[in-house]
Amino acid sequence: MGERWIPTNIYARFASHLFDAEVRIHYSDSADDFSVTCKKKNVHIWDKYAVKAESRTFDGIALLKHALVNTTPDISKKITIDDKEVKVRDMEAIQMANTKIDEIRTAFTDWLHAQNNEFKTRLTDQYNDTFNCFVRPNYDGTHQDFPGLDRKALGIEDLYASQKDTVWMIKLNNGAICDQEVGAGKTLVMCTGAQEMKRLGLAHKPMIIGLKANVPEIAEAYRTAYPHAKILYPGIDDFTPKKRLRIFGDIKNNEWDCVILTHDQFGMIPQSPEIQKEILQIELDCLEENLDVLRSQGDEVTKWMLAGVEKQKENLEVKLKTLQHDIENRKDDIADFKMMGIDHLFVDESHQFKNLMFNTRHSSVAGLGNQQEVKKR
Repeated sequence: MGERWIPTNIYARFASHLFDAEVRIHYSDSADDFSVTCKKKNVHIWDKYAVKAESRTFDGIALLKHALVNTTPDISKKITIDDKEVKVRDMEAIQMANTKIDEIRTAFTDWLHAQNNEFKTRLTDQYNDTFNCFVRPNYDGTHQDFPGLDRKALGIEDLYASQKDTVWMIKLNNGAICDQEVGAGKTLVMCTGAQEMKRLGLAHKPMIIGLKANVPEIAEAYRTAYPHAKILYPGIDDFTPKKRLRIFGDIKNNEWDCVILTHDQFGMIPQSPEIQKEILQIELDCLEENLDVLRSQGDEVTKWMLAGVEKQKENLEVKLKTLQHDIENRKDDIADFKMMGIDHLFVDESHQFKNLMFNTRHSSVAGLGNQQEVKKR
């Protein structure tokens, strides 16, 4: 119970059967959370599948929600210690709630087995269509000859078979994730992949970005592998505030085989306000959907969680208004990333760009990380 691939209407049918009342269930993909509502609650909800604690009653609807997300309500009670009233966890009520939740989950399994064969076949097919429909492809790049590659200058007879396969994967899929071990030749894969995509017309102006310590090695490997390639590799001093605009113009106005920058230099390139607006609008739409789900859950959601999402929404709305103002009053002609014509990006150490904004119903979880997105994205 709680598997996300199972349609919510199946959970709603089960809940309506269990409680003998009309139950509606909605799932928010962005928040990874369920909302459960029932307009007319009865004795099954208020008594049979309920746990009465000191401060409130966790009825069947609330416990069904916990069953769906595989959590347990944190129930507390007040006790007196040295003439002071303190709150402690009500372990007896928590254990009782766990028992009720297990009953609901077991009842769901029994209900599934009691359905007709047509229903079971349809659900089985849906599982297989969702999870058992993928075959890992095998990329064989041995047929490639890599025109212009100076093997003699590199001191090699040819690329490794794994390097050829990876370049072929990049060309076929217009990009790839290469997570080979250190020493497997990923730097040469990036350089060869960029040059091959340029040669074949798969990319007009590829760019490679990497860590400051690694970029000189990448640029040297590219120049050695392809001595006749037209490469732009600005130095650290070229990205001072005074020289930066000239570099942006060079990237925009010239036909480069490849542009090579550090992560920090790449972060200095201004992004198109229109694209920023589009990204922020997507995030705002997700937050509004999450707010609808949270508000529908009533007392099941803490005030600070709701306030946190509302604050995020306010901040995004301010950013959107600022961007809209910048777009309407734009007077400069600074080349932004969209104007530069970069149409393929090779990212060395790409894990530094992985953290986007996210919302979660969980709190106080070790290792959960920062919910705000990193600037490198």
